[in-house]
Amino acid sequence: MKEYRRGGRVGCFVLGFAVLLVALINPHSANALIPKNINVFAASSLQAKYSVLTKKFVAAHPGVKINISFGSSATLANQINSGAPFDIFVSADELSMASVKSEITTPTDYVANQVVLAVALTSPIKKIGDLNGKVKWIQCAHTVPCGAAADRALKAEGGIKSLPVSFETSASSTLAKLIAKAVDAAIVYKTDVIANPTKIRAITFTDSKAASTQYKIGISKTAIASNNRWAKRVFQYLQSTEIRIALAKAGFQVDSLK
Repeated sequence: MKEYRRGGRVGCFVLGFAVLLVALINPHSANALIPKNINVFAASSLQAKYSVLTKKFVAAHPGVKINISFGSSATLANQINSGAPFDIFVSADELSMASVKSEITTPTDYVANQVVLAVALTSPIKKIGDLNGKVKWIQCAHTVPCGAAADRALKAEGGIKSLPVSFETSASSTLAKLIAKAVDAAIVYKTDVIANPTKIRAITFTDSKAASTQYKIGISKTAIASNNRWAKRVFQYLQSTEIRIALAKAGFQVDSLK
């Protein structure tokens, strides 16, 4: 895990103050000082869609650069609390977002996802209860969103006495081991299975609510304080109808499409 100094965040506040001061003196000069490098921290399960869609935004806005750090929401939250410079945070659960509430301005519900038991297309595993057989399976660690959802889903399912052979640090690493056929089964996100239709299939848990996790999105207080126009525009874009439609097609649960 990277370590960050708070000095970087103080520097952002100083820059924000400078932008506001110049704006009072010369509005045209102020526009040139507004940062066009936007730092987004996002759950790894969003990588496939975000990597493509944010390129469209950048192409339409020359000079703007969106730097996205994908990873476990818990890890990203720890980095933010350690002083990592960021503008937007999209977490795969409410707990990770709550842990950085001092750095975020009014986070809101975003989309939802659901964990499933994923197996190879030709696997003889047909139901969740088959985990009690001679099956080598994995899930995410308890402290990360996909792991917490897996724990809830397994508890609600009941009757599973076997244990995973490992607890992975992120949803992406869990999926990678299954795709590499290092294990027989893995509890991953439904969206991961939809993204790999020729390799794996999903077995759903009985209690879909227990298996679900609520994603949250928020913009940093630093971006708001410095009136970072581009951070605000990227924040709005990530919540746009275009993004929501794309995420819905990928298997995320989207409450409404404006």
